[in-house]
Formats: sequence, structure tokens, C-alpha cells
Amino acid sequence: MRRRLVCTLAGAVLLLGGAAGAGGLDRLDIEIGAALFDRAWIPAPASTRGDDGLGPLFDARSCAACHPRGGRAPLAFAPDGTMQGRGAVLVLARPDGTPDPVYGRRLQLDAVPGLVPEGVLGAIDTVLPDGRRARAPAPTRLAYGPLDPATGLSLRAAPDLRGRGLIDRVPEQALVEIAAGQEAAVRGRVRRILLADGRSVVGRYGWKASQPDLKSQSAEAFFLDIGMSTRLHPEPWGDCAAVQTACRAAPHGRETEGDVEIPPALLSRVVAYVAALPLPPTPRDAQGARLFAATGCAQCHRPELPLEGGGKARLFTDLLLHDLGPGLADALSEPGAAESEWRTAPLAGLADALARGTGLLHDGRANSVAAAIAWHGGQAEGSAQRFARLSARDRQRLLAYVSKL
Repeated sequence: MRRRLVCTLAGAVLLLGGAAGAGGLDRLDIEIGAALFDRAWIPAPASTRGDDGLGPLFDARSCAACHPRGGRAPLAFAPDGTMQGRGAVLVLARPDGTPDPVYGRRLQLDAVPGLVPEGVLGAIDTVLPDGRRARAPAPTRLAYGPLDPATGLSLRAAPDLRGRGLIDRVPEQALVEIAAGQEAAVRGRVRRILLADGRSVVGRYGWKASQPDLKSQSAEAFFLDIGMSTRLHPEPWGDCAAVQTACRAAPHGRETEGDVEIPPALLSRVVAYVAALPLPPTPRDAQGARLFAATGCAQCHRPELPLEGGGKARLFTDLLLHDLGPGLADALSEPGAAESEWRTAPLAGLADALARGTGLLHDGRANSVAAAIAWHGGQAEGSAQRFARLSARDRQRLLAYVSKL
């Protein structure tokens, strides 16, 4: 498909197949990226060739479906356990990290005309004796046969994207020094990822720090969630496995061999838009911040990270992997990260997530900050215990502070 897409923004007409100006990506590029972020892609072939290439199997038609206004989509389940909306995806992998042989790396919930969606995403919630709510993914109506018995499942909530472009600018050495400076009981670790060209880089994005930069994270989302190819993921059929022959034979948006549906000119503008999303403001509450530090929350949810070129990013994370104990371990093995290891989730934007009813933690099981803290085990258990020992007044003060981030 030709990606010489004609866009009219702010009275200007720009052919996206061209390169960015000498000064790099500018405000118009960001506005174009915003339009692409919101665009509902359609199946190929279509009369508007710049819009087609969706699927053939997919989880969402647009970036905004899972990240409305750059935030997190609501994550809710009907009484029968079926997920409502597009607030999460189901990640699939076998113990060696390879995809399920039939369903690939994602359970795709939708399909272009002529194909059948892979299944329906659901979850089973169980209230434990201590009052905590556990959540287990429960896909149903699997259209292509059973999952491999060895395939693990992990429900992953869509993340907030606002301010996350700053993560690219955090120096690698700063993360190494943060890990070295943490107390032994809570010391996290930098996740390293081996690229196709043999280079070892730091993982920064995703619930398990599985992607090195915003470009890679965005390309994977186009590929797995929307079913559209990029230079990083050139297969035009998206996540369709080899045994899904009808899916691989379905029309796609690639016109010639070697072409991709989302060429670099488009991907760079989507990345520019996401990188420009402003960081949510931090509440001014000195007492709440003091309690946040005194309980040890700030050891991992660091209020600030240094940036290349100066400045700080108030993301409330250390970007390191930490063992959060068996209670938060999922059933999915991933090379480089244990089942109970999770990248410290940035807390910036938490207030918006709570307002939207998104749910907290990787699978949205916690409906409040207090419920999320109750699930913190492993290296975070000490902080959870210190929180529990606070006076009722101080607990409420700390919860109010975190809930406003």
C-alpha cells in the first residue's frame, strides 16, 4: 500500500511519504501523529488506500481505542466474566518464550470480514479470605481449537502513555546506579534485551520492560494489536500463525514485496505525538510525599528520574524489574523476566486511571490504591507492612496523595 497519505492540518497539505524537515519533527508532525493515533484503520483493499491494512486479525482498530486521549481505556468485565471495551490484551507464550503455535502472541478479539475472531477475552475474579480480589484470565469461544497445553496466559492492562516518551531520555547509567544504590531487600535490576543485530540494550517499556524505546513499543502495538506491519515487524498478516492459512492469505495493505503498511514516515509521527503527550501534574502535598518516602514506596516508585540534557521526569518509577512475590506472579514465562518480576509501574496519571475505572496492577484486579498495596509482596512486602502500621489518619493521607498522582 502506498503511504503517500494526504493530510490537511492547520491549513497545510503534507505528503507523509516524504522525509521530515531538516530540523527534525516539528509541531505539524506531532499534529499529524495525533490524527494517525486516532485513525480507525480499515481492511484492505479500500478506495482510501492510505487508511487500509487493518488485521486480518486484530484487537483494536486504532491506537486511541486502548489509549483514549493518551490515557488508559476502562477495564471492566460483564457479570459473565466477558471483558467490555478494549482495556486489556491477553498475552500468550510457552515456557521458552515462543508464541502459541495456533494463536500466536495475542488472543485477537476481532477480524476482518470473511475471517473469525480468535476468541472472547474474559476473566474469573475470586475473593480471597483476606478480602483481596484475585483475577485469572479465562478466554472462551476459541475459534481455532485449544491452546497448547504449555501456553501461559497473562492479562495485561493498556498503559497510560502521557509523559512516557521521557523514558527514552533517562540515561542507562542512571538506571544502573539506581539499582546499585537500593537496599538489598528491595534491589531491582535492569533488564537487558538482545536485539536482532546482536546489540544488548536496556528494556524500558511494557509491564516487563520488554521494549527498549518508544519506537519499538509503538511498532509492536501496531503489529500485535492492530495487525499492521512496520520495518521492525514486516509481516503483513500481523500475529497470524502459520497454521492460520486463511488469515495469511487474506488481503493486506502491502502492495509489493518489502513494502510495509506503516512506513517509517508514519511511525515516526505517531511516536512524535506520543512523546509529546504532557506528563500529568504532581499534587503539592508535602505531608503525603513524606509518608510516601517514609513507608519505602519511593525506593521503587522514585518521584523523579534524571534526563539526558538536564531536567527531571516525575514519573514515579525506577524502570527496574522487581520481584513482587507469588501473589502477583502470572502463568506466562518470558525470557529475561521471571513470572513474579514486574517493571515498577509509573504512578504518574494514576488519578485519571482511577477516575476512568481502569483498575490497577497489570491485570486491573485492584480497584483502589489500598487494594493494589495489599497485593505488594516479595521485595515490596516491607513497604506494604509499613503502610499497614501507619495510623488510620496517615494511611488516608498517603492514599489521598497517591490517588491524586
